[in-house]
Amino acid sequence: MSQVRVALMILMAYLSYMLVEIFIFLYVGIDALDIEKWRFISQSPGKSVGISSVLLGLILVGRATFVFPLSFLSNLLQKSPHVKIDMKQQVTIWWSGLMRGAVSIALAYNQFTRLGHTTLRENAIMITSTISVVLFSTVVRH
Repeated sequence: MSQVRVALMILMAYLSYMLVEIFIFLYVGIDALDIEKWRFISQSPGKSVGISSVLLGLILVGRATFVFPLSFLSNLLQKSPHVKIDMKQQVTIWWSGLMRGAVSIALAYNQFTRLGHTTLRENAIMITSTISVVLFSTVVRH
């Protein structure tokens, strides 16, 4: 493969990644400014923070229960030490795969809204908690 072709493939992969990242930041940012949801949340901010913390903790633990045992199993099956996944790579895989982005927000909206509008306070808490987890994991990752 020519160097120009490889460079073009790398450029396209980078641009597609950046496009997705920009879309996620715009989508989360615009939705974070939705006054209707925050009006529901202002009645019980502690509950929203608590739910966001529990969600983040469950996500961290859930992802770890898959990444680390599967990496260990993969390392047992590999004969060459150069192919094994070291702990730094495992942590990178664990953190980079955490729930963030459009999928989690889409699932929250699908479950907790009616025709794009939040009607119940509990639904608004779940949506804003999801947004908080996405923003936290995105900002801390970068």
